[in-house]
Amino acid sequence: MLLASIRFKIVLWHMFILSLALLIFGMVLYHNLYLKISDDTDDILRSRAKGIEQSIDTYWEAESMAIAEGNAKVHFTKEDNINFIRIARRWVGEKINDPDLINIIVRIFDAHGSPIASTRNIPIEHLNTRVFYDVKKGADHFENAYLDVNETPALFRIITTPVMENRRLSYIVQVASPLAQLRTVLRNLRFSLLFLLPLTVILTGLSGVFLVQLTLKPVDQMIETIHQITAENLKLRLKIPGTKDEIESLAKTFNQMIARLDEAFTTQRQFMEDISHELKTPLSVLKGELEVTLKKIRSPQEYENALQSSLEEVNHLAGIVENLLTLARFDAKTTILQAQPLDLSSLIKDAVEAIQVLAVQKNITLQFNTAHTVEILADKNQLKRLVLNLLDNAIKYTSSGGRVSIDLHQQRTSVDIDITDTGIGIPENELPHIFDRFYRVDKSRSSIGFGLGLSIAQSIAMAHGGRIYAKANVPQGTIFTISLPIKPR
Repeated sequence: MLLASIRFKIVLWHMFILSLALLIFGMVLYHNLYLKISDDTDDILRSRAKGIEQSIDTYWEAESMAIAEGNAKVHFTKEDNINFIRIARRWVGEKINDPDLINIIVRIFDAHGSPIASTRNIPIEHLNTRVFYDVKKGADHFENAYLDVNETPALFRIITTPVMENRRLSYIVQVASPLAQLRTVLRNLRFSLLFLLPLTVILTGLSGVFLVQLTLKPVDQMIETIHQITAENLKLRLKIPGTKDEIESLAKTFNQMIARLDEAFTTQRQFMEDISHELKTPLSVLKGELEVTLKKIRSPQEYENALQSSLEEVNHLAGIVENLLTLARFDAKTTILQAQPLDLSSLIKDAVEAIQVLAVQKNITLQFNTAHTVEILADKNQLKRLVLNLLDNAIKYTSSGGRVSIDLHQQRTSVDIDITDTGIGIPENELPHIFDRFYRVDKSRSSIGFGLGLSIAQSIAMAHGGRIYAKANVPQGTIFTISLPIKPR
């Protein structure tokens, strides 16, 4: 469980990335320090070699002047000059205890690579052929080599530099500096890196565990609250941590999801209560009529009347079930519209003629105010059902002597059908809910019109890419507007 936890994974990845970064940093640091110390050592050796050259030349110039004053036969070149060899050896003898040369070895070679003098008692041999070849061309030569100092081999950094005179090799100066200090510095650095880097990773990992625990503490609280949320306890909400980060966003998102679930469960419960109410009335009537009929022997006419009444209630139940199935198909988007070009004016006229009998029975004036042709692409049967539902609803809640009118308005890409009645009207705060299933403005009504009729009408309109809007008709009544695209997607 621990290995699979997000805490362990975060800390492990953090330690891995940190280890990789520190490893790269350590390698780069070590390499750069090595190059820097090596370059500095080479610069010091070059400077020392140059200083030794100048010092020997000073001795040589003084000796040359002394010889010239004595009118002796003089060889003013240093190459193969016995006087220069004597001067070089004298310089070495005088400088052997010089503090500036105490930690270095100076060796002098003639122009042929043969040794002349050395500041230390070490075996001195003829200059290496490869080294001699480089310096003969006038180039400095650097190398690392072991030298026996007091019969103990030690690693030195050596510069062999040529001294040119009249573009000819005059003599060679070799300066060697021990690398023990450099190796000590690099060894200490390696030890520090090998000790400190793992220690840093471990300490960072431990602090990472603490920080991860601190960061994910709101998540633990959220999990504890989530375990308490059930279908019966959907009012419970997560505590918003106030961290202004993804965890706060997660908590808000989860609360929004719980709110939607709560709303869905509430709607479902209300739906079950409403459908139970819708089914209870016809079933109670049906049961009561059958019980009354069976209490005694009745005439054929009475049995026929009872069966006729029972059939009406069964048809009522069948209508409720059919409407529920229709809504279910629209919700599942399994209803396929048989879209075809049709004249909307003719369809509305047919709907008005079909429902005219209901208007006449209630002494309601039903009027269609548009005579021009409006062609759209739609499912004729579904659209006619939509118009009939709204007309039936308008007539049902309009008092005797009232008026229901239908107006058709064509826009550039859509068409609006306004159905206006002078009925009892709908309060402004109820308008957003009238298309909900089984929603009734007046809870005492039991008509299917406000139960499922408006929901079905809205589903048909939305299936065509349109929508139904409702607003109050001043001074009395309601206006339902069906807005449909001329060519639905």
